Amino acid sequence: MAQVARVAVESPLPHLDRLFDFSIPEELDGDAVPGCRVRVRFHGRLIGGWLIERGPTHFEGRLQPLQRVSGPAVLTAATARLCRIVADRFAGNFTDVARFAVPPRVAAVEKREFQVVTNVPPRPDMGAWAQYDQARPFLAARSGAASWICHPHDEPFAMLAAVAADTAAQGRASVLVVPDARDVRALHEACASLMDPDQVAVVSGEASNRVRYRTHLEVLAGARPVVIGTRSAVFAPVPDLGLIAVWDDGDDVLAEPQSPGWHAREVAALRAWQEDARVLVGGFARTAATAQWVAERRAVDIRLERQTARDRRFRVEALTEPDADRRRIPGRAFRLLQKAVESGVALVQVPQVGGATALVCARCGDVARCPRCGGGVRPDQAGRARCRSCHQEFTTCGSCGNEQFLLLGAGSRLTAEQLLQGFADVPVLRSDADAGVLDQVEIERGLVVATPGSEPHLAQGYGCLVILDTEVLLARSALRAQEEAARRWMAAIAMTRPDAVTLLVAAQDVAVVQSLVRNDLAGMAETERAERAQAHMPPAYRCVRLRGDTAAVGQWLAGFEGTVLGPLETVGGSEALLLAPLEQSAALLRQVREIQIQRSRDGKPVVDVRVDPVDLGDT
Repeated sequence: MAQVARVAVESPLPHLDRLFDFSIPEELDGDAVPGCRVRVRFHGRLIGGWLIERGPTHFEGRLQPLQRVSGPAVLTAATARLCRIVADRFAGNFTDVARFAVPPRVAAVEKREFQVVTNVPPRPDMGAWAQYDQARPFLAARSGAASWICHPHDEPFAMLAAVAADTAAQGRASVLVVPDARDVRALHEACASLMDPDQVAVVSGEASNRVRYRTHLEVLAGARPVVIGTRSAVFAPVPDLGLIAVWDDGDDVLAEPQSPGWHAREVAALRAWQEDARVLVGGFARTAATAQWVAERRAVDIRLERQTARDRRFRVEALTEPDADRRRIPGRAFRLLQKAVESGVALVQVPQVGGATALVCARCGDVARCPRCGGGVRPDQAGRARCRSCHQEFTTCGSCGNEQFLLLGAGSRLTAEQLLQGFADVPVLRSDADAGVLDQVEIERGLVVATPGSEPHLAQGYGCLVILDTEVLLARSALRAQEEAARRWMAAIAMTRPDAVTLLVAAQDVAVVQSLVRNDLAGMAETERAERAQAHMPPAYRCVRLRGDTAAVGQWLAGFEGTVLGPLETVGGSEALLLAPLEQSAALLRQVREIQIQRSRDGKPVVDVRVDPVDLGDT
């Protein structure tokens, strides 16, 4: 029996997310191999697709032939399986995931031959890992998962590079995923110091399609056993994967904004399980998602040994109850900054560039919440307080009935202007999206005002850190508000000297503030995880968010059997949440998939479906 090509056609329609049989013309028989791109005629149109496999057909009629084979096989069988698993996990289509796994084709690059670098790097010094409990058994294992809390005054990229070099010395490949291009550059420098730079590939959105496609072919050929890059690097087709690491998994940019909205951390875990490799997820703070892994004993808990943590305690302070100074920059903060700039540089972190993001009651201090939908409240262009979700006007505090409110946050520009008035004898630099992000500063004395993620590198480390407007991050109604606040604050603490003092301008009895004061990031993550479990929220529960036209969401929910929160009317239509315990998540996702397929087949309006979205509850 003649073989046929089974093709995944490129279509956003869920009911077409399956393999279709096409005949293979004799002239294309040699080129039509699994993993290559093809062009096919489908419903009268010429569209692209992926040849997934060849085999006999069970279709009795006449098959459409392949129209063209576009290049060599660039989608490995392992990557194709991973794309299918990821699509099912996030209720999406195979081809929507595959477009991130393989960059666009550039035919001119395919003519090059890639030389495999055969020299094996020497085993690196792994001493930095010795002080971390559970690290050595995990690093010596062939497979497994680990959640790593890195001390803020260790060098995480140097430690990751050492693990990658050690893995390469054992003949296996590594994939290291970081949030942004600045991290990619720093990690590449660390890897290049331990091994031949020609063995390290960089996968980044900053590169052109030509460079990305050439790098993909080099990795596919086994010429680059270490791959570092941003979120799409998680799919890099390295042979014999030994390690896949994700740094700072709480950063939102590791979640793909386009459908189906996969997260690099989850893809890394699925891939490590599929390819019998180790997955290491780390950060200066731990997310509730990896705390769930630890709680379920699916991952080992890597953090400083107890006595080492005591010996290396980093100093974080906060405002206590007797403090009567209610100014935005209290006198205590000014005194700390004055002392620091006598001999060095101080860092001031503010959460935003622009105006206020929320309101608090001037009498009781409660954050303003919409009485209708619970969304955050902020002033509109006319100065009236309105809900950011449903736009209802807000006039009275729900706790005490007061009608006077204070703005939260003043932005980096105003902060720099205020500090210039008090520190006229030293330079005050800004690093943010408006003034420009500084890579590094070389002044000997002064102040740096920066927004999270924009803090410039200082070779000797900052002498102190003051974190202002903490209530702006904590007042967000997002599920991950406290987790995100801890992540941003810890990233700034990591840029200070070991003897530096960090002052959080926040009440000491706030849970996340207390966790930083105690240096207890693991405890904070576990508390966050437990609280979400009680509220039936991710990561203890699988959550599917629906967004769309009010009528469409209502029709969608009419065919669903399970726990539903909502629907809630929003500016753009309606939103609803579907919830199920993790042990029932497969059944939930299967039902969601069936409803999506049936609606697609019937030509009904599209409803956006996202599984475990990172912006859950963000208003």
